[in-house]
Amino acid sequence: MPPQSEELDARASHLRRGWYWGTQAFGEAMRKLGQKLMKKAVPVSRAYQKNALVREHGERQALEWLVKGLKAGGLKPCDLARVKGSDPRKVLLADVLWRRTVVSQEWLAEKLEMKSAANVSQQLRRLDVKTAVKKVPDEMKHILEEADATNL
Repeated sequence: MPPQSEELDARASHLRRGWYWGTQAFGEAMRKLGQKLMKKAVPVSRAYQKNALVREHGERQALEWLVKGLKAGGLKPCDLARVKGSDPRKVLLADVLWRRTVVSQEWLAEKLEMKSAANVSQQLRRLDVKTAVKKVPDEMKHILEEADATNL
């Protein structure tokens, strides 16, 4: 039996001699990163969202956030037709509603007057959140943060 000082560390890889999983600080950093990632909401299957009860609750929640978001963004429902579909206020609101509720992109296109579901999809794909957030009023930033912090 080898002396204690020569015992292999349990973190040493047996795949290749000389590889090592890292220090205790590295392990702690990875653990914290993993916990942070696990706190993020796990997306719910869109198939589950077809349930009538789930859809009704989701649409009610989406309508509440829509009203709050429009007010915070300085938009009235009658203003939506004249504001472009690529307006950061519309796109950020659509992004939050799409990620946090069960509403369809067709629903978003209709309520936000963004032409079509295909346009909504394209705007969401192109969205650069950091840039868009800089272009909206502070009150709307708070509403978006509140919606993101809410776990459905």
